[in-house]
Amino acid sequence: MLIKKLTNDLLDKFIIEMNRRENITKVQRQIVDPLIDYAFHKLYPYILVSAIIFFLTFLLALSIFFLIVKKSMKNN
Repeated sequence: MLIKKLTNDLLDKFIIEMNRRENITKVQRQIVDPLIDYAFHKLYPYILVSAIIFFLTFLLALSIFFLIVKKSMKNN
């Protein structure tokens, strides 16, 4: 019972401290921002390749569409 009360008190104090604006700012600047920056730098090549593949697929679909339209106009 004593450990449970101690744990609850400790967690409550931790939550109160973490809700202070200066602590939120510290956590954001020192933990969250570097983590997001690191993840973005690691994922950037994959995002770039995906965007290029999407763009090329779109161009291919557009060219096929124009070829079909051109052929259909020629047949009429």
